[in-house]
Amino acid sequence: KSTAVSSQKPTQRLKWKIIARVAYYLRIPFLVLSVYGFGYQQGIMDYSRDPEYTESKLLDTSLASVGCTSPEDKENVLISREGEWRNLLSKFRSDHHLRHIQDDSSYGEEHRRMVMLHNASGVGENIVKAAQSYVKVNLTDAVKEATSRMPPEVVEDGNRLYQALQEMEEVKLWTKAQKHMEGPWRFVLIPSPIPNAFVSEILPRRIFISTSFFETFIESQDELALVLGHEISHLILGHSSERNSLETSFRTIEILLLSLDPTEGLLSLAFMTFLASVRNAIGAVHSRDHERCADELGIKLTAMACYDTRAASQVFYKMHLQNVESGKESSAKKVGWGGLASFFDSHPPSDERFRALLEESGQENREKYDETSCKNMKTMFWNAMKPSGDEGRRL
Repeated sequence: KSTAVSSQKPTQRLKWKIIARVAYYLRIPFLVLSVYGFGYQQGIMDYSRDPEYTESKLLDTSLASVGCTSPEDKENVLISREGEWRNLLSKFRSDHHLRHIQDDSSYGEEHRRMVMLHNASGVGENIVKAAQSYVKVNLTDAVKEATSRMPPEVVEDGNRLYQALQEMEEVKLWTKAQKHMEGPWRFVLIPSPIPNAFVSEILPRRIFISTSFFETFIESQDELALVLGHEISHLILGHSSERNSLETSFRTIEILLLSLDPTEGLLSLAFMTFLASVRNAIGAVHSRDHERCADELGIKLTAMACYDTRAASQVFYKMHLQNVESGKESSAKKVGWGGLASFFDSHPPSDERFRALLEESGQENREKYDETSCKNMKTMFWNAMKPSGDEGRRL
């Protein structure tokens, strides 16, 4: 009997040692997620204390991402609001006329940027309206579909129905998209040599576009509409949130695996390089899928907003030409190590996207929506463009 008891003690000690070791490793991802949650809550608290200051800091971060960092550049950032952009050019010309500085050397450059902002605001407003309509229809359809599969006792109980709908993934997706889309929008023109256009979740209901993007790629409102439709599609489809969740998961896994290093750090450097490569490769695969989905929805929104989608597709051909000239896409056609670069690209080749969009324009075009969204858009456009007094004559 004493021998049996003594043999159980090492077994129990081993069991507790294993449990302690497992707890040691499991605490790491919990710590990472706790730090992430704390940072998120802290961000909410900072925003609630001083929303204007927090938005200003976030705006500086967004501007810095396209090289707009100097005080002079920030002063030249132009912002217009939805519904208030139509008088931009006439007000600008009137102000210069009153100050008698039409001969000022800066007038031409300022006027050029004001025209860019005017176009971005007008086209952006049309795309936003098309996107809002698209999200509303899909949310309604998702709710109807989910409700049709519920038992009658749930449908008849308002509280239970609401709770049940909140648990449906499709309903949650379109509800979140509607929250992102609803409300007044702003259009931001950034003086920057880096061609870029983007929409950010952290600064809601803002469309950013740089002056160099206009200068390098945009020759028509159709092309501009497709670019803005693509960027808003990322927001609608929740790509930013999905990317952040994926990044957080990978970081947590990396930390956990690094903590299992039996050499107490000797292999960590090589292991970190390997894990970073895996993370970047998997992230690139997801990013390319996101870009293709945003292209597909973007051209649909462009058609719904009554723009020529076939002409709009040319903007991606111009991107392709620039990428070939700069060597960014040449590696995709090489054999051997050079071809591996495309595996880590966050975007599909621009030529592939151009050909796909050109083909899609046969199905998604303004003629398809001539009796629906385009008809309403045309009515709003002509009502908005009716001249009123001197302002109408100046425009």
